[in-house]
Amino acid sequence: MLEAARAVPLAEQAAFEELLRRTWRPDFELKDFPSLTQQPSQPQVFLNETWPVLFMYPLLPESSSIYGVRLETVAYLSYALARTHSSQKPVVSPVFSMYEGGNAYILMQSVSRPKQVRQDIRPNFFGSTMVTLLLVKTNSLLDAVNNANVDFLVHIRAILKTAAGSKSDVFSTQTQQASFLDRLLLPRLASRVEIRTTSQPMTLLFERQLRVEDVLTAETLIILAVLGSAIVLMPLVLIRHFQAIERAEVEHERSAYFATHDVLTQLPNRYLFAERFDQVYADWEEKGVPFAVLLIDLDYFKEINDKHGHEVGDEILRVVADRMLAATRSCDTVARYGGDEFVALITDLRSPESAEMKATRVLEAIAQPVVTTIGEVPLSCSIGVSICPLHGQSLDALLKAADQAMYGVKKLGRMGIAMTKKRAI
Repeated sequence: MLEAARAVPLAEQAAFEELLRRTWRPDFELKDFPSLTQQPSQPQVFLNETWPVLFMYPLLPESSSIYGVRLETVAYLSYALARTHSSQKPVVSPVFSMYEGGNAYILMQSVSRPKQVRQDIRPNFFGSTMVTLLLVKTNSLLDAVNNANVDFLVHIRAILKTAAGSKSDVFSTQTQQASFLDRLLLPRLASRVEIRTTSQPMTLLFERQLRVEDVLTAETLIILAVLGSAIVLMPLVLIRHFQAIERAEVEHERSAYFATHDVLTQLPNRYLFAERFDQVYADWEEKGVPFAVLLIDLDYFKEINDKHGHEVGDEILRVVADRMLAATRSCDTVARYGGDEFVALITDLRSPESAEMKATRVLEAIAQPVVTTIGEVPLSCSIGVSICPLHGQSLDALLKAADQAMYGVKKLGRMGIAMTKKRAI
């Protein structure tokens, strides 16, 4: 706290200086600040009186030389000093370098003391009015901020708006420079706080460069590890899941296939043949196109099995299946009905004679020697033919009619074709 005599007229400076030497400090003298600091004079506001420094608290030996310094000769105080004439509120100066070192700014205010009857004879240097000055060291503010700041990576800068309208940097905290990777990948956070006091209007700027270690905390690393594991494991789980689905689909198709086909010959079995019969029958009902059922029985097949074994018999059955497929059209259906019996569904017949022609082609295809592991085996077959609707309109009726015709061939010596003579009632 500094107190300065107020309104010492310029003409009374010498007398005032002599008075203080006699009554207060023998070494007292009025001083100009530029001469004291050996600095060049700066622009200042010229007043009609002088304002020497007369009192200081606390007493600092390193500051004793500023007793008697005219405040109006300090350029950065002259404007604020002039403002105290027209304002009863505190006025702030710009930040300046102190004579004893360091930076500071001053709050000054004109105050009045009530007039009292003096009880002693000590000189009254100040009278009833004075200008008080509060010196605020920026290093003290910086120390307080550093002590209160819990995050030393936050850069804090304080800017003071002076009475003259200019701006002065009060302090700026030191922070460790962020790495190039931090500046490249992560944002720099900034905030601005305005302290709108009449005496010390100040702006605080906060900046914080995010660093990789801010993001990659222990908790974040755990989360990233979990996510990374999920990213790695999820494709594996999905691949295994889809592989399981694919295997299930293949197995389903395989099961469905063997449920409707003969394992040995790969021909449709009696269940799929019945389904195909229903489709052809529905087509006949809609369009009236007749179809035929052929019942094929291999001649002397039991003797072949008994003589050469079932392995040779299986070879013959597979060859017969291939030959029947080659002798029929893709729209026809050839199925193994059991043992050495086969059935064929011949569609789109133009006449009963065309059914016999189809049967003859099948007969000729089968009645060829079969090359097996034991050599050639002669083969023949007997075929019975029934026509829808001539011999029946159901699968059982048509099979029964074809079976009767086929046994007629067997009685006549086998290896032939016969069409039932009985018409459906």
